[in-house]
Amino acid sequence: MKKSIVIALLTAVIVFVAPATQAADDAKDKSAQTPKPERKQKQMPFRGKVGAVDKVAKTVTLEGKEKSRTFQVTSATKITNDGKPGVMDNVVVGQTVGGLAKQNATGKLEIVTLNIGAKPGKTKDAEKKGETK
Repeated sequence: MKKSIVIALLTAVIVFVAPATQAADDAKDKSAQTPKPERKQKQMPFRGKVGAVDKVAKTVTLEGKEKSRTFQVTSATKITNDGKPGVMDNVVVGQTVGGLAKQNATGKLEIVTLNIGAKPGKTKDAEKKGETK
């Protein structure tokens, strides 16, 4: 009688523990197979007065109230000058610029788009206001 109880208990343990172990292994496999989505790089707009331009290092430094910020110009940067395609040589100290930047893996700010001069559409709005007065 003792042997039959022991055998029944062992059988019950094997029947219930094996599927639970397999389910835990399946859950581990699924988490290992499912790649986590990469974090999208956060982009931020910027606007300010150019304090310095380094054409060799391809950087633009904007003056700030508390501190200046330096942005890296890359080969992927789209530059516009008064709404028309532009180049790095168009950037001059004292100009107002704006655009969109993102932080790279090393923590530096890279310019995605750089707009030199007035915002596109601003001059048209100013002309319309001047005509109506």
